[in-house]
Amino acid sequence: MKNLFSGLLLALLSSTSFASSTIEPNKTIEGITTYKYYAVIKFSPDAIGDELGEDCSSGSSNHVVIEFDHNDGTDNNDTKEQFSSLMAAYFAKSNTVGFGVEGCREGNGNNHPLIYRVDI
Repeated sequence: MKNLFSGLLLALLSSTSFASSTIEPNKTIEGITTYKYYAVIKFSPDAIGDELGEDCSSGSSNHVVIEFDHNDGTDNNDTKEQFSSLMAAYFAKSNTVGFGVEGCREGNGNNHPLIYRVDI
């Protein structure tokens, strides 16, 4: 019985997935607005279809969010490196970018996808 329970638990955990999506790497950064704990990146052309992921289907189709800290207040240094890459792409103006997005940040009446990966 113990082995059956362990096997069932393993099967359930291995089939769990997160709703992540990819915004194609053909976007130009149009602007970046920074706040205390996050930044909003505006890009063009708009994301199409399911690029925004399931969590942010009602969100803006040309904005993503990068968070600088976790919800528990600890720093998220990975996103600071990603933000530096986005700044370089913004100033280069010739580089196109894409994003791996997962989850959503609500604010100002909009839902924006959260970045977990930057593709340059």
